[in-house]
Amino acid sequence: MKFTAALLVAFLILTFWGVLAQANAEEAGLSASVAVDRFFDSFFVWAMGVVPLPAFKSVAIAACVNLVASMVYRLPRGWKNAGLWLMHVALLVLLAGGFVGNEIKREYNGFEVITLNSAELPDSSATAQKVKFYAADDSLGAEPVNLDESVLHTGWPYYAHFRGDLPMSKNKVISMYKVYYDPFHFVPYAFMVLFLLGAVFHYVVKVRGARKGTVKAPASCMGAKIVPLLVLVMLAVPMNARADEIPSDALVTFSVRRDASVIVWEGLKTDSPVLVDSAIRPFDSFARGFLDDLSGRVTFKCGEAPYCKRQDLRKLSAGDVVRLILNNPEEAKNLALFKVLRSDVLEALRLPADSRYVSYAELAPSRNLLELYASRDDNHPATLEMRRLYSNVLEYEAVAARTAFSPVGDAKASVEPARISMELLYHHLNLALWAFVAAFIACLLALLNLIFKSRKMDVAANVACIATAGILAVLFALRIYVAARIPLSSLYEIVLLVAMLLMAFESGAFIFCKRRTFSLMIPVTFMAAILLFFAKFVLEPGDTFRPIPAVLNSSVFLTVHVFTIALGFAGMILSGVIAHVALFREAVAGKTCGLLAGNSHDALARERDGAGTPLDSLLYGTLVFGAVFTIIGTLLGGVWADFAWGRFWGFDPKECGALFVILWAMLALHLRAGRLVSRRGFTLFNSFNVVVTFLCWFGVNLLGVGLHSYGFQSGTALWLGIFVLVDVLFIVLIGRFVKRSAV
Repeated sequence: MKFTAALLVAFLILTFWGVLAQANAEEAGLSASVAVDRFFDSFFVWAMGVVPLPAFKSVAIAACVNLVASMVYRLPRGWKNAGLWLMHVALLVLLAGGFVGNEIKREYNGFEVITLNSAELPDSSATAQKVKFYAADDSLGAEPVNLDESVLHTGWPYYAHFRGDLPMSKNKVISMYKVYYDPFHFVPYAFMVLFLLGAVFHYVVKVRGARKGTVKAPASCMGAKIVPLLVLVMLAVPMNARADEIPSDALVTFSVRRDASVIVWEGLKTDSPVLVDSAIRPFDSFARGFLDDLSGRVTFKCGEAPYCKRQDLRKLSAGDVVRLILNNPEEAKNLALFKVLRSDVLEALRLPADSRYVSYAELAPSRNLLELYASRDDNHPATLEMRRLYSNVLEYEAVAARTAFSPVGDAKASVEPARISMELLYHHLNLALWAFVAAFIACLLALLNLIFKSRKMDVAANVACIATAGILAVLFALRIYVAARIPLSSLYEIVLLVAMLLMAFESGAFIFCKRRTFSLMIPVTFMAAILLFFAKFVLEPGDTFRPIPAVLNSSVFLTVHVFTIALGFAGMILSGVIAHVALFREAVAGKTCGLLAGNSHDALARERDGAGTPLDSLLYGTLVFGAVFTIIGTLLGGVWADFAWGRFWGFDPKECGALFVILWAMLALHLRAGRLVSRRGFTLFNSFNVVVTFLCWFGVNLLGVGLHSYGFQSGTALWLGIFVLVDVLFIVLIGRFVKRSAV
């Protein structure tokens, strides 16, 4: 067991190191695949060029040997332990099969040149040359490999993915293909089936069987029983519907109450339907997204601009700003709409150094210079800010030129009016803000209840929890209706989901549990309030229903993947919260007994002696819950990636983040199973679950590396850094206090 723990630590270090190396490689202008090959696709990492350290393949081989030794010498026999054996066999299949498959698989780039007789002729008159294949590492196409284009249609063991057409000239187009030769492509799927079967069998036979005849499980376990119901509800919603189109069976004629028969530019109102990126949206939503892109706000403080002298124009809505740009462009040029995030950018563009917001009139003289800086081929922070600012300038100019969107007249509008009304209602209700307020009130009442110990105050706090969960449920119902999809395609939506799951846990404990841990409510509601604050004030976009990338609509597996991994992350966060409560209780117990509700002298004595407590059982249960659903969610994400990108796993930073959470949970479980740490040590280890989950969930996004670029969100570094610093300081201080009180 010690060797297993050491291997898990090695995997953790390599995963962390490899992700940072990918970010450094792209920062240096290299491909992230260079770091992937060095850390994950080799046997040794040469530190400083001379010291060989084991890389992922070496550790994987050692893990295979350890698995075989465990099954021979350590695993208990008997049919009741068949599930445990099956899970170990699944891991052996994954590691050994993945190692062998990696050694024999090959990647090829295919190119087919299509020559058109004339630019006006349809594709049927085009002539195509034979597809030529080159090894993936032959970037210059120097030596074609001996492959026939029939491999594009044969299937296993070849997997072909069309990568699109590249226009080269007026009469020439190149069709690009990616072809994989991988006879062991089935290995991840075999692992998934074997591991899940083993986990289910182990739970039904070993875990549930051991509970028979014992005390009935606490009612808080109802959360796990509700999960299948949530999955069924989720599957009942249409998942193949795109966010940027309305289902054909829902199209009706949209009647706009106007005096004129056709909506004109000058008559745009909040609920006017407009065509944006092939989708019919309310004008207000486009305006909110536009102003949020430029200034990070959905309203504009007019200030001292000439247009703003009237008292009723001191604060403009997003729609007012867009209408001003459309109808009074000379006035709009003087509005300081563009937010600049870096002082060196202001200096380079010859703008006032103390200006945080600048107008188009101030940017116009330096527009060519801005375009030049934005075209630089590097990822320097100043260059990235130049690109963002230049993109906003182009967006502003498109609005001024009336090409950013098109008004839709009565005769042409064919969108269900209820959807536009619901979208406007969603923005008007501001449900995310009210959910944060309710969660904050619940946390405040729970804190006060520690002092007053009032049943009425406890009920009021839990009513606030239920209200938070209810508000978020309404929020998701509205988003499902408006977007015609499961709203799990952005970081904003996933954070809201995790917050709802945490509040649903506390609400379920209040409703179903007769003997619940009162003090657990404080950190649960506090964590939910933090997530809701983060979602509302950091992540929430101006246009909350902006069409999502096409890749996110590619498969039902993506929706289920996001939902299950959100459950897993919620479980990991909850286990970390419970560990915080356990540490705090132990620290308080060192000075005075019975300060917290539900703690007796006997319970505290058992806790000091190392005996298990209900809180320890809850910590272990939530950790297992989080680990299982994170594993399932990661596997489903691999299935989606196989359909969308042509590979199950590629050590992308976001994938490595999920892997790190899994390895961290597995290390905690193995330390407990092997009794390699004390009960107090296990609690202290799990108190870092929140920090680890947040860093792997949000922190990876800050690197700006990988195929998951659609999930990146700026503005999170400061908030994440503050949270991690405060939480780590709390754990260190409370840990030292517990250690002193135990002496």
